Amino acid sequence: MLRFEFPLQRLPFGKATHTWFAERPLPEDARGLAIYYQCKCTEPVRGFVREAKHTKFISLTGSEDDIFDQIGKNTKPKIKRALSEGGLRFALIDQPNEVRDLYNEFARGKGRPPLEERTFRAYWPKMLATKISADHDALVMHAFLVDEGLKRANHLYSASLFRSTDDSERRSLIGRANRALHYLNMLCFKDRGLTTYDLGGYALNTKDPELQEINEFKDSFGGQLVEESTYISKPLHWARKLNRLLRGKQA
Repeated sequence: MLRFEFPLQRLPFGKATHTWFAERPLPEDARGLAIYYQCKCTEPVRGFVREAKHTKFISLTGSEDDIFDQIGKNTKPKIKRALSEGGLRFALIDQPNEVRDLYNEFARGKGRPPLEERTFRAYWPKMLATKISADHDALVMHAFLVDEGLKRANHLYSASLFRSTDDSERRSLIGRANRALHYLNMLCFKDRGLTTYDLGGYALNTKDPELQEINEFKDSFGGQLVEESTYISKPLHWARKLNRLLRGKQA
C-alpha cells in the first residue's frame, strides 16, 4: 500500500490523503478528505462512495518467453520489428521534469490539461519512468507508480509524441515503439522482482470509440481483467460536488 498526504489548498489546516492498492479503506478516513485508488475490496464501505474500476494485469512471474507468448499475434510482429530497427533506444528516466515536460507536450497536442504538478511531485519518489528515443528524440514515455511490497507496477502516465501528424511513417514507428516499450517495461520490472504489470485502467462496456480503441490496445497484451475499487470519503465526495457547482456558476 502507498499513502500520500497533501496540505489542503485554500485552508490553513488539515490534509487530504491519496492511498493506492489498499485492501480496504480505513474507517477513520471516512471523516476526512480521503481517496483510495485501486483498492482490492469491491464491496460498499460505510462512509465512502465506491466507484467500480477495472484494469488488466499482466503476470511477470513466468519466463521472458511466457511474457511474450501471451501477447496477441498481431502485436508480436510490431514489437519484433521495433526491437530490430536501428536507432531506437530504451532508457530509464531519472528526472521528474523530463517526465512532466514530455507528458505536457503530449497533452497539448491532444487538447488535454497538463499534468497536475502537486500530485505528480508527491508521487514521484514511488515512480519509475521509461522511454524509447530515436536520435536523442523521445518517441514514447511511460511512467508507473510502483509498490515494491505488492510487487506491482501501475501504468499512470504516458505520452506518444507525434511531432508530425502528417508523417505516416513516423506515426507507425511511434506506434511500434509504444508497443515495444510496454514489452521492455515488463522485462525491466521482472528483473527488479515485480510480479504484476498493471496496464492502468480498462473502460469496461464503454460505448466511447476512443476508449474502445484503448481497450483493444490493452487486450493485445493478453493478461487478466480485474475489478477493483476507488473509494472516496463522503466529505471529499461532497466537496467535489460543491466545487463543480461553484465552477458552473462562475462560468
